[in-house]
Amino acid sequence: MKIFHITIIFLILACSSGEEVNPVENTAPLSKSHVNNFDKNFSVNDFVDAGWKKSKEFVTDAKNKNGDLITPEAKEIWYGFFKRKDIEIRFYENHLISSTVGKESAEKAISRAQNANTGGGIITSTNNRVSYQSYVVSGNTVILCQDFLPDCILLSEKLE
Repeated sequence: MKIFHITIIFLILACSSGEEVNPVENTAPLSKSHVNNFDKNFSVNDFVDAGWKKSKEFVTDAKNKNGDLITPEAKEIWYGFFKRKDIEIRFYENHLISSTVGKESAEKAISRAQNANTGGGIITSTNNRVSYQSYVVSGNTVILCQDFLPDCILLSEKLE
């Protein structure tokens, strides 16, 4: 009986259309950034209340090999987790600064090579750097996302 079912399945597959479907062909390119909560200022506790797990605070005056600040004008930088993903949150004075200076440093962080040692991101105890793929500018913060946007957008929407 098993052989009969397997034969039927092969016949159905063999008779199906030979047309190949490319799932990427009809999709828009993935966005690497998102902006929301224009008029709000958040604290670390707002993110913790939204479900983000705070892990470690970073210095805001770290410099690259040229002596330039990696996160200029950042007031606080925290590393943690949301939905099992690495999330770094950079806090600024207001949305204007997060959406200009903060956005610029986020762009550098997500465009850097995975094994680079400059440009943002945490170096773990195994000397590996967390690589960020996207970011959300939400109010006075920039949220750097390990993966693409959906989880970080969800976190930022929980703040509203």
